[in-house]
Parts: sequence; C-alpha cells; structure tokens
Amino acid sequence: MKFKNLSVAVLAIFLLLGCENKESSKDSAKIDTNSTESKLAQNAVKVDEKIDLKLLSNEIFSLQKRENGFDIKDNEKATLFVFWATWCPPCKAEIPHLNNLSEKYKKELNVIAVLLEDKNEDEIKAFAQKYQIKYDIAIGESNYLFEKAIGGIFALPSSALFDKNGDYASGYKGLVPEEMLERDIQKAIE
Repeated sequence: MKFKNLSVAVLAIFLLLGCENKESSKDSAKIDTNSTESKLAQNAVKVDEKIDLKLLSNEIFSLQKRENGFDIKDNEKATLFVFWATWCPPCKAEIPHLNNLSEKYKKELNVIAVLLEDKNEDEIKAFAQKYQIKYDIAIGESNYLFEKAIGGIFALPSSALFDKNGDYASGYKGLVPEEMLERDIQKAIE
C-alpha cells in the first residue's frame, strides 16, 4: 500500500512539473521574463524582427517582435503558445484540456502548439490524428527562433499567453490545470 501511494505521488509530481528541457534545470512554475537568462535570450532576436511560424495546415502565423510582446499579423485574438514535444508525457496529458479551451474560446483565442523537436510533417500529422489535436501546430525551424524570442524554454510543456494586443499576459512551466489556464485566458481576452 505504501509503495502504491509513493508511486502515485511520484507520477503526480512528474506530470505537474513537466519534462525538463535539456538546456536548463529551472523548476519554477511561472516563466520568468525578467531573469538574466531571459534577457540574454531575448537579445538573440532583435526588436522588430519578423518570425513566420509554419502551421501544420500550411498557413503562416506571422509575428513581429517588439519590446513587451509581439505584433501578430491580422490578429484580434489572444494567443496561447504551448511549447511541446511528442516524447513528453505531460505534453500528451494536456492535449484534451487544450482541445477544450480551443473549442470553448475559438472566437477569442488562438491555441498554437510550437513543436520543439525534429520531426517531419507526416509524423506530426499522424501524431495529431492519433491524439485528436484540434488546435494549430507550428512546425519547422522558425519554432526555435520563436522560442529564443520569448526568452527560452526550460521545461516541456511550457506555455506563454499573449492578450489580443500581443502583450505578454502569463507564462507557465509544466502541466497547467485547465481551470488555471482558463482563468488567465478570460483575463487576456477582456
């Protein structure tokens, strides 16, 4: 009985903290956009630099970096960027929650999964079909440029929420409860 309780506790901690990105071992829940590491990474992408994320649907999601966020071309919605990889169990665990939020707020919110893994398009299409992903997935080299532009990602999954003006609203490391994301989404779409 004790072993079972210990196993459940370890699994819960793993799911909540997420998969560690090999680049760093930071363990806080919020993304710290003011840390020295973030500022150094942000300097790697210049203000006014354009980033085009290629979506699995073959559309381009264009962003332009600015001082406190991004200008998103033709956008009047808040945007939740979720950084993930196919090998990450917490990334898979949050798919149903992201599907729910994507459907519930489809008129006010873009949900874009930013893949930080080298996989070909057919592999990602098969993965999206298997896990019934209903939101957009960004693929390709621009994902790594975008990751640097927001200050670096230190754990997977990680999420960054921007309001409809493209201003940074909130960020997270690890698996985030759907209710917590929804509360912040509601603030970002006001």
